[in-house]
Amino acid sequence: MSGTSARLQSLFRRFGLPAPTSLRAVDSGLLNRSYKVASAGQSYFLKHYLPWRGQGLPDEHGRHRSAAQTLRWQHEAVIRLQALGIPAVAPLRDLRGRTVAYVRGRPLAVFPWKCGEHRYGHHMQETDAYYLGALLADIHSGLARVLPRVPQPLFVTTKPEQRAIIEAQQLLALIAVRPDPDDMDLLSAHRLSERLALIPEVAHLRPAPSAVSTVGYIHGDFHGGNIMWSGLEPGSRVTAIVDWEKTSVGPCGDEVVSTSLVFFTDQVSGHLDLDLLRMFVAGYVAARPQFSERELADSVRRVWWERLTDFWIPMWRYLHADHRADSLFPATAALVPWWTENYDKVLDAFLDGAGQARGTAPRR
Repeated sequence: MSGTSARLQSLFRRFGLPAPTSLRAVDSGLLNRSYKVASAGQSYFLKHYLPWRGQGLPDEHGRHRSAAQTLRWQHEAVIRLQALGIPAVAPLRDLRGRTVAYVRGRPLAVFPWKCGEHRYGHHMQETDAYYLGALLADIHSGLARVLPRVPQPLFVTTKPEQRAIIEAQQLLALIAVRPDPDDMDLLSAHRLSERLALIPEVAHLRPAPSAVSTVGYIHGDFHGGNIMWSGLEPGSRVTAIVDWEKTSVGPCGDEVVSTSLVFFTDQVSGHLDLDLLRMFVAGYVAARPQFSERELADSVRRVWWERLTDFWIPMWRYLHADHRADSLFPATAALVPWWTENYDKVLDAFLDGAGQARGTAPRR
């Protein structure tokens, strides 16, 4: 669609918006196509939702939803969360009250355009990390307030050792036959071989297949690219949280851990900034004191095992010729062996953060 195409004009009429005058692709995000649309001096964010394996998520009772039902449910959740004062960016409703429009079978949504800065650990001080943790706690608590109660507990499966080994071997075989391997191929082969040696050594630490967990509603993709701040300086505040397409039911602790990884992993060394991590966890637990250290410890182990046995970036590259996530691989792959070697130190940092929030952390 061009900025003045008949289809785009018709779409904006459905939302009661002035005729658009320009459309520009936004080069961000891995799962969907996005555009910035100008209309009567205002800017809007147009999202075209592409199929992905996470759509059709189960509801809070485990019943299957279609992809369309999932998207509408997620939109309604964000609208309710925004009404609580959380800076969640909700889609606009059209003149019939719908948030999803279909153009030639393609699901689209229109959002207000939001400006802001993206921040990561190297932009943050401890007070910023604490604030971010409290914000994630407010999201989890807010979703629990506006959505139906989630039955407890939930079985949370993890990948078996042998399946992970087979996947790594298959990827290595694909790399081995590439006629002109580049730097990414060489790094992937090194890291996959590293995992093949590491997984059997630590397989006894895999969470039990019968493990259950306390669960709740989660954002599902809470990372720096989906969070906009008022500035990069200390004390800035979050002005917008976007991309709620992975909102679902899961262990809240897993999102606490995974968020710590994406914000506080050094992009060169793959090491975690444990001081910022502690403060992030302290902020979360202070805002959500019912969250227990046992849940946190279980999530640390589960997310560690998931990272150890997950090869989604090389799978995108070698099975689907999709290179969009290649830039994420060096740091995420470097984190795994470092975390494994320093597992106890990392776990202690998470638990110390929770202890600081409760005033029970050991003196350092």
